[in-house]
Amino acid sequence: MRRRELESLQLATCLDGAPMKIGAYQSHAERFMGSAARLMAQYFPWVGCVLDIEENRLRADGTRGVIRDRFDAGEYDFMLVPRASEPRVYLEETYTYSFRVIGSVTELNAVKDAESDVVPVGNLQGHNLIVAPIGTSSRRRLHDLLLDAGVDIDDGSVALIEERNPSSMRIRAEIGQGLAIISDEYGAIGGSSRNFPRLGINRARGTHEVKMGLLRQPWTTAPRHRAFDFVTRELAREEKGRPRAAAQD
Repeated sequence: MRRRELESLQLATCLDGAPMKIGAYQSHAERFMGSAARLMAQYFPWVGCVLDIEENRLRADGTRGVIRDRFDAGEYDFMLVPRASEPRVYLEETYTYSFRVIGSVTELNAVKDAESDVVPVGNLQGHNLIVAPIGTSSRRRLHDLLLDAGVDIDDGSVALIEERNPSSMRIRAEIGQGLAIISDEYGAIGGSSRNFPRLGINRARGTHEVKMGLLRQPWTTAPRHRAFDFVTRELAREEKGRPRAAAQD
């Protein structure tokens, strides 16, 4: 069945000469979209599939980010978003990510739950935190999680070190400058040989998790778009059987 569908799509896309453009932040490209674009080049090399990777994660007040602004303007055919952010639209699930807590061995042992290897969010109080800059989605999400635990990281009561680069955040944390809270979408975090502990919301709700989905334009019905559906379904299916199967680790 899969081979028959692939061959049918290969034949159809040969007659579809229009380009297709995908927008992704670095984390999305490392975790999923890079592999999707690679499979497009492998199975459908004649399709003009462009993956536009945006490093600027900052969001001005009232906006939803550079990639989303471009998507809304019709510049991209596909992008990834948290499924919960689009409650009125059904989005095919692609992968799930979590926040990981990175630090020196001594500092991690002091804050994590030994039985579950999870760092309860309340245990971050009193520690220097290495975080993404204000205006990024991860900073907003972390702010809300800590606020639920009774800690406002933006009121001056918490020592913060802002860092844009995830790899730099990891290095600064591991040499003892503080605890870094970073999405495990990045290969340097989730794909590491070290299994960094997850951030725990609370005992009742477990660890922090965000389910991502594929957002598409209404016009994405041409053969090239169906080909992209094919490769993303392949990756999502592999994800269910093998963690991080779609990641660029």
